Amino acid sequence: MVQRSLRELQARRHRRGLGWGLGLEQLEQLRLERRESGRVRWRQLGWVELGWVIVIVVVVVLFFGLERLDGLVELELELQLGGMSGATILDGKALSKQLLDQLAGRVEACKARGATPCLAVVLVGDDPASKIYVRSKERRAAKVGIATADHRLPATTTTDELLARIDELNRDDAVHGILVQLPLPAGVDEQRVLRSVDPRKDVDGFHPDNLGLLMLGTPRFVACTPQGCMRLIEHAGVDPSGKRALVVGRSNIVGKPVAQLLLHANATVTIAHSRTQDLEAEVRRADIIVAAVGRPELIRGEWIRAGACVIDVGMNRVDAGGPKPKLLGDVEYEAAAARAGSITPVPGGVGPMTIACLLANVVSAAEQA
Repeated sequence: MVQRSLRELQARRHRRGLGWGLGLEQLEQLRLERRESGRVRWRQLGWVELGWVIVIVVVVVLFFGLERLDGLVELELELQLGGMSGATILDGKALSKQLLDQLAGRVEACKARGATPCLAVVLVGDDPASKIYVRSKERRAAKVGIATADHRLPATTTTDELLARIDELNRDDAVHGILVQLPLPAGVDEQRVLRSVDPRKDVDGFHPDNLGLLMLGTPRFVACTPQGCMRLIEHAGVDPSGKRALVVGRSNIVGKPVAQLLLHANATVTIAHSRTQDLEAEVRRADIIVAAVGRPELIRGEWIRAGACVIDVGMNRVDAGGPKPKLLGDVEYEAAAARAGSITPVPGGVGPMTIACLLANVVSAAEQA
């Protein structure tokens, strides 16, 4: 009886096992079918979702602006390069001293053949800043052996009287360079005066003949500040060829001539001015920036492209609440120096180079006389 009960129990278990075994196989088959169907649906939904992702990215870029996207790219570049360690400070004083040391030898060579380089300086009126500039130029000229002839005229001098004095200097063979200190008093026709200087003695490089020769790529005398800017760019080890250069300012004294020099150096040049609609965007794209607009800290440091070369021509006196005004450039210096590859300080950058290049033009005029 016991054995029969065991056989019946085994039979029932066997029947249940077969039933459950069959059910599990069906469930497994159904599960596999559902999984494969789910994969197909997932692949179909995946392409749709990818399309939505693309749409969202486009909307975000349009909303936040392409410039912010460029900023992210620059940030990634900085991270890959290990971050910016600060700009190289372009010391205009040290570089101008090197140039003046070179000029001293050329001056001695001129003297050896009986032609001492001579600069005639014409100062009209009593402008304090002009007096300081003139004294600085004459002092540096004396250090390298260049003679100077000082012509001081009252603020009441008329255009015709000034033209007569310049005519005398044009005919004086002992004078190799003529410098008319700007600005001139109100009522004096500045353009007539600058055009009256003999182009062969126009060491400022402002005469239309010399500006035209510069445009043609065959300069006689290059305006002093633009020449100094190019020497500083070269000193920074920056080759303008193929690079984006931005000149902020379009004056005949700095902006236009330096743009021509950069163009001759094969840079892709943009000139920004008071009507430029998005100055920030132009600055962010530039590899070389020459700021010569005369507005303190107009160019924000955060706009500067990582590694850019920044030449700040600006000399802006700002009331800082102290006994003396503070001298600021056209670029926000501290913030720009944190991003730039090289930058000129204010003061001590372009200013000393302007004077050194003026004296270099005087020596060249004496050599060509």
